[in-house]
Order: sequence, then structure tokens, then C-alpha cells
Amino acid sequence: MKSTRMRALGAVVAAGVVAGATWAAVALGGGTPDDAVIHACRHPNGGWVRIVASEAACRPREQVVSWNVQGPTGEPGPAGPPGPKGDPGPGLTKLEDLTGIPCTPDGGGSGKVELDVAGDDTVWLRCVAGGEPPPPPPGRARLVVNEVDYDQVGADGNGFVEIANTGDEPADLAGIALVLVDGADSAEYAREALTGTLGPGGHLVVQVEAQNGAPDGLALLDTGAGTLLDALSYEGGITNASIGGATYNLVEGTVLPTEVADSNTVAGALVRAPDGRDTNDAADDWAFTTTLTPGAANVVTAP
Repeated sequence: MKSTRMRALGAVVAAGVVAGATWAAVALGGGTPDDAVIHACRHPNGGWVRIVASEAACRPREQVVSWNVQGPTGEPGPAGPPGPKGDPGPGLTKLEDLTGIPCTPDGGGSGKVELDVAGDDTVWLRCVAGGEPPPPPPGRARLVVNEVDYDQVGADGNGFVEIANTGDEPADLAGIALVLVDGADSAEYAREALTGTLGPGGHLVVQVEAQNGAPDGLALLDTGAGTLLDALSYEGGITNASIGGATYNLVEGTVLPTEVADSNTVAGALVRAPDGRDTNDAADDWAFTTTLTPGAANVVTAP
């Protein structure tokens, strides 16, 4: 008979749970928020549980039971295993792939790699100056010294230096300075602070009387970062210009030949040819022209 009573009691408890579930649906309106608390009353005889709206609904002999619909968020589990390694790409697959990649020659500036293979399987890699530098990334301003008239016919006067923005975004000129350097002692002797902005393709004329050579130079400097943006050394090379306590090389690539110079017998100026060209090789980038174009694109005409 004992086993029969236990089975009967189990059936009653099961029925009580089912009934409790029904009451829970009624008491909670068919749904609860995640932070809701469910209240129940446990009967002292048989362990029956009934769901109620609040603890106050339990009878004196019943035990109050409460639980949350959802507990607090637990700690995150451990990280999963790493995914498979990605494809590294083709890269350099043969020696010939090195031909033509950009490089920097010993004298500075830009160049391209040339490859020679000797008969004894010896490979020679040479960095040849004068190669075109890689194009600037999109969305960038790029300032260059573009035209210089430092020597005039007769008494010097009305000299100027033109700055161009060859990039595709406006250039903020705050903190940018045009510095004039005397080749006799490689020291700064004059400076012009630039202001405002210069739009893409724009030309800015700075009225300065630069010295007339043998040698002398110009530096376009970001004074905040101490970065040399562009330079020109004319009628000789200045490789250790002292500006603001730092030393700069004003020769880009190959020094400008002495015959490429402003003239005091023929009106003209030194210009980047064509307008804005900057391969970081002075001998390749600059020419003398008899057509002055301050504030406009350069035009090269021979004397």
C-alpha cells in the first residue's frame, strides 16, 4: 500500500504543478519582463505550489517562494579558437618583379630598381636616380616651391617665390614658413610665415628678395612638425642648411646644374617644368624660362 500512496501523491503534485502553471499565466498576464519576480505559495502537506500575484496572498501555514524570470548576466565565456590564416597574396614570385620598384639613391631623392644578372648567377640590384616617385595618396594637400625669380636685370627688385598646391585637397598654411638660406654659411637669413589656405591647383606668390646664388637656397618648412616639405638649392648645393636648430639637405636628388640659373641679363625665372612637377630630382624638375607667371601655371620659353 505504501507504493500506491506514493504514486497517488506524485500524481497530486504533478496536478498541482500543472495548476500552478495555469495560475502563473493568469497572474502574470501571459508574459513578463526579464526583471520580473514570480511569487508562489508552498503548501506544508504534500509540497503543492500555487502561483500568486504577491507574497501577501500566501496563507499563514504556507511557505513563500519567489524567483526571478531572468537572472543577471553572467561573465563572458572564454574566447573561441582563432580562424584560419588568410591568403598572403602573390607577393614577389621571381627576381624580375623587383625591376622598377621605387627606391632611394645614396644622394637622396627618388629612383627605381634596375636588375642585372651576371653569367655566374650573381644578381646586381641598383637604385638609379630620377625615377618617378609613387603618386601621393588621394585626399591630400601637397605644397611645392614652384617658381623663383631671385635675379633681375639691372638692380634687383620685385623678386618673388611662388608656392603651388599640387594635391587634391586644400592646404592649411598655418605653421608653414618659406625660409631663405645663405649658401656661404648654410644659415637662415630670412623667413616668411604663410597664412590662410591654398586650394588644389592653386598658386601663392610670396614677395621676397632671395639672394642671387653661388649657392643659395629655399626651404618650405612645416614649423610645428619640423618637416621639410620642399626645397631648392640653386647655383650649387646646400646639404646642411641650419634652420631653427635643425639641419636640412636642400638638394633633391641631383643638384641643379650651375647653367640652370636665373639671369641678370635676361628677364626670367626658375620654374618647375611642367608646372608642379616634383620627382624629387632637381636637375630633372627645374628649368629657366623667360616667361614669368607669378600666380599662374608655369610656361617654359627659351632665351
